[in-house]
Amino acid sequence: MELLAPAGSPEHLRAALDAGADAVYLGGKLFSARRFAGNFSNEELEEAVREAHLHGASVYVTLNTLIGDV
Repeated sequence: MELLAPAGSPEHLRAALDAGADAVYLGGKLFSARRFAGNFSNEELEEAVREAHLHGASVYVTLNTLIGDV
C-alpha cells in the first residue's frame, strides 16, 4: 500500500514528507488544472524530486491540458 499525498507548494511537499508520505503528486506553473495552488517552478520541481528521493518517496507530476478556448 502507498500513501500518496497532494503537494500544492514546496511547503506542502515538506509537510507530506515529514508526515511519512510514500509518494506525492504535484504540478508545475504551466499545464496544471490547479491554477490557484502554489505549484512549482521548473527549479522547484527539480528540488522537489531531489528532496522526495532523499526521503525515499516517489513524485508524480500531473499535467492537464484543455482543448479549446477558455
